[in-house]
Amino acid sequence: MRANAVKQRCSLFQRLPLPVIFIYLAILAGCSRPLPPLMLPDSRDISPLESETIWKARGIIPPTDELSHFMLLDSGSVSLKWRLALIDSATLSINAQYFLWKFDQVGSLLMDRLLKAADRGVLVRLLVDDSFLSGEDVVLEELDEHPNIEVRIFNPFSRRSNNIELRFLENLNDFSRTNHRMHNKVLTADNQVAIVGGRNIGDEYFGFNQDHNFRDFDILTNGTVVPEITKGFDIYWNSEWSYPIPRIDQGKVDFSDLEKLRKELTDNFTPLHSWLALLPGEGEQWAGHWQEYTEQAIPGRALVLLDDPNFHEGQTGQHVAMHLRRATAQSKKSITMISAYLIPTDSLTKVIAERQQAGVQFHFLTNSLASNNHIPAHVAYQHHRKSLLKLGANLYEFKRDAAERSRYQAKYVDSKQFGLHAKVSIFDRQRVLIGSLNLDPRSMILNTEIGLLIDSVPLAEAITAAFTPDFSPQNSWRLDLDENDNVTWHSGSIVLNKQPAGTIWRALGDIFFDLIDLDNEM
Repeated sequence: MRANAVKQRCSLFQRLPLPVIFIYLAILAGCSRPLPPLMLPDSRDISPLESETIWKARGIIPPTDELSHFMLLDSGSVSLKWRLALIDSATLSINAQYFLWKFDQVGSLLMDRLLKAADRGVLVRLLVDDSFLSGEDVVLEELDEHPNIEVRIFNPFSRRSNNIELRFLENLNDFSRTNHRMHNKVLTADNQVAIVGGRNIGDEYFGFNQDHNFRDFDILTNGTVVPEITKGFDIYWNSEWSYPIPRIDQGKVDFSDLEKLRKELTDNFTPLHSWLALLPGEGEQWAGHWQEYTEQAIPGRALVLLDDPNFHEGQTGQHVAMHLRRATAQSKKSITMISAYLIPTDSLTKVIAERQQAGVQFHFLTNSLASNNHIPAHVAYQHHRKSLLKLGANLYEFKRDAAERSRYQAKYVDSKQFGLHAKVSIFDRQRVLIGSLNLDPRSMILNTEIGLLIDSVPLAEAITAAFTPDFSPQNSWRLDLDENDNVTWHSGSIVLNKQPAGTIWRALGDIFFDLIDLDNEM
């Protein structure tokens, strides 16, 4: 959206000799001061009692007996539809917390609806991690100009180049802090309904990208779990590392800039108009959908798992990973783990080995080299592949041309590159862990995450059924070891002795990153 500014900044560096660039970056990194923690007065969301009457009238089941209710948001278009329903139906407050929010078609549509919610008096709080905001700071400044919207940036970079690579390089002197990212993904309305899961905000997470898309997953919920999700948002919002955007960007914006932003957002999501025409209009026209939710929602008891947003000597309280290991250790029969990145930590590998010896059957689904959007993470995973197979685990890798990818993409989209981004674990077909946690050191040690650990046999069965096609030969490779202990890939009658790379560039990237030890950074 602010591409011209980014291009101007980059062109300056393109004209400079490489040694001059490195000297410049070294001076910047040395001169920049690490960002200190920030202490602000606490702010909290509304009490759920303030909006309960409104949502009861819509047919939403009130909390009873510590129960919550859940609906699977399996396909991208369905998940986007329910985000629109949630935002359009809010009357008092909206909380949005995301690792990544792109200003593409989907991101602009949702941002436009947040603005319209704020116009009708809803108080909107938006908390975004700073990893991918380079070049987009001004958009959030303009959004923050609305009297009913407050924007905060989690763990911001001190020096704020408009180029993402330069921003990391310019802040190398503060690496132990900036390497710690907020990976949470949460959206709530009126402290009554919430969406939690694996989706960032961007076209590819909802099946609207023309080049590449993801098979992703999240869940819509209401009940006793939602006030706990809101409390978790408040903890992050009031963290010493959540900076109001005016504190870190001193750009001169005013209300006229906000009006320009509205037009830019509308222009950006114009390609979605034909899809939007099939949905209710904006505002209070979602009553039938909330009735649909009430009829389909599955009951269960949920525990909100939340990592500590504050740092303690470079570490955080990793509650989500701890509960994942605990649930794994308590399982008796079967465990299915679905993760975009699969790089088991030593502690998780130990629990997996113990449960495997006790007769627990493991099924893992992760990306192949061809489908992975993060080649270094795939290289790190390769170092664990053979050991998982030797433990007796069933290991599957997602295909970039999965036959059923049309289930997760918009009807008019036919992207050739497809990958897995869901994060779900199913324990004994009785409990499920849904959230933002990947099975890798970055999620389990470095980043903050959120998860819902839900005890519900019907929900576990429904999620198992939803992911069963993803394990089929049409959509994934089944891995095995041959007589020489070499990994082989199987799809029906097809057997490969080399991993499917997709392109020569991915194969070369795999070779290159295998020379670098990045296992604990992925």
